[in-house]
Amino acid sequence: MIPTADDFQALARSSPWRWTTLHFRHRSAYPGACEAWVRRPGELLVRLPDGREVRASGLPYTRVMVGSFVPDGSPAAPPPPEPVLPHEATPAYRPDGLVAQRPSSFEVGYDDPMYGNYSWVAMLDPVELSHHVEVTNLREDEVAGRLAWRADLRALPGYEPRCGGNCCELLYSEAGLLADFESLDQVPEARRGREYPDHYDVALDVGTGIVVRCLQVGGAPGAAWLENDVLDVG
Repeated sequence: MIPTADDFQALARSSPWRWTTLHFRHRSAYPGACEAWVRRPGELLVRLPDGREVRASGLPYTRVMVGSFVPDGSPAAPPPPEPVLPHEATPAYRPDGLVAQRPSSFEVGYDDPMYGNYSWVAMLDPVELSHHVEVTNLREDEVAGRLAWRADLRALPGYEPRCGGNCCELLYSEAGLLADFESLDQVPEARRGREYPDHYDVALDVGTGIVVRCLQVGGAPGAAWLENDVLDVG
């Protein structure tokens, strides 16, 4: 059965609840080729082609909790509770088991450990592809022996990458640039007039929801791209 655009975008928001352990081979413009093992929550081992290993744990950023105070110095209200982990939260599911709506990132700490840059975090949980993205040419495919849903994607105004501003978004685009600005007028002159891919050829692994192919089509050479081959899932 050919999935719909709604199916594809539901899969893109489902990764936190579809796997706990993942072993895969990775290739990209940056950080490059490696083999990786992820154990949720918060454990990552990366093995480089020369045999060196890199370990990481925890979230790829630090949360700062801010309280409010009244003039006499006493707390006006307690700070909000710390976010829980995805397996401690229950999203709204569709009848097919994919996620219809996720709890907010204020309620749940979603990020896996990072290697290289935030595109690593985004490819393991590609929620940024679940809205404000045009989905066309949708089809089933096989990637590294596993079922994938594949489509041509274009970022639309309102695209919210994990790290935008033409830094680490999955879909390198003007919409990705503007994610860090309120309007084009606010973009520094040096960052305007860039050439972007026409679109991206993106495949999501159906079993896990992670990005297994994200390849530019058209546009300037050298735009960000990545490939993952899933080897084992738990």
